[in-house]
Amino acid sequence: MTDCFFLTLGNSRRKRVLLADLRRKWLDAHPEQIQHPERDALLLAALRALEARGRIALPAQGSFEQLGNPPMPKFVTVVTQAEAPHVGDWSGISWLPELGFWTDLTTSELLTARAINDWLLRRRGRFLTVPLRERSLEIFGDEKYLDLRVRENALFSGRLPIASIGAFLVPHPLPYRMADAPDQPVLVVENHHTYWSLAEWNMRVRRYAGVVYGAGKAFCSSGLALHEVIRECRGNGTLYFGDVDPAGILIPLRFNETHGAVVRPAIDLYRFALDHGIRRSPVIRASGDQEGAQRWLPELTDEICALWASDRWIPQESLGTEQLFSNWEIDPEASVPRMEII
Repeated sequence: MTDCFFLTLGNSRRKRVLLADLRRKWLDAHPEQIQHPERDALLLAALRALEARGRIALPAQGSFEQLGNPPMPKFVTVVTQAEAPHVGDWSGISWLPELGFWTDLTTSELLTARAINDWLLRRRGRFLTVPLRERSLEIFGDEKYLDLRVRENALFSGRLPIASIGAFLVPHPLPYRMADAPDQPVLVVENHHTYWSLAEWNMRVRRYAGVVYGAGKAFCSSGLALHEVIRECRGNGTLYFGDVDPAGILIPLRFNETHGAVVRPAIDLYRFALDHGIRRSPVIRASGDQEGAQRWLPELTDEICALWASDRWIPQESLGTEQLFSNWEIDPEASVPRMEII
């Protein structure tokens, strides 16, 4: 964990890295912690581990925050050693066609490309597709070496797909609770408190084959993990329910754009939120948010846009434990269970 994080620090132009940048780089390396309640504590533990290994220097106590749990350093200093330039005749290497762009690479990129080239020559056409870290360990002796070198499933600024080395990115597992309701849809919920309430309620009413915690924006990169949940729950399709604000609506749209149209809106849950939810202010608008509302919830677009125009939005926590257990029931005569307000 600390090695992966240190690579992001080492890419900084300045040796001194401010706290805001530390937090941003930590989440870049560990997006699954975006809503973790002890995110700062995990970051501080990683910083202290890096300091113990001589990779960074923490400031004096006076340069720590006065408040916070825990108080965080306002900056750290990266300890770097000048890397000796590699001397060699790169043109004398038998570069494979996949790496024909080697002349455009920096010295550090050439070192990476050379290792991949050698591996492909040894294993060409004789390998399975495996998780990225397994392949990284085999080629470089470091399972995290390729983590920060991959962007959009490719290395070297998109010029070498990781599929070329028989690798794929493994999404973080999605937490979920399965109910005894095969062939019902799976429900993905944006926030973890509403996830708990809906999962508890669903264990009794069995409206959904499973309830999944989407973890906010992290859900956008969880396509393979979602398919695994659907398979294990024996679900039939996927519904999504999030905050009624521009950011909450953008999450499932981005997921569908990335993975193909996979999730659909849980219309009745959004309907309940609009009819009975608590309004909050202010709303953070986004470019094209009205068009996004039209794409995600065409039946409710007018109400949603009017809500945002009044500088209000609705947290999905408006549909919580008390609302679910006190005001909603399953229609026993419906072939597909639907909720009705008592």
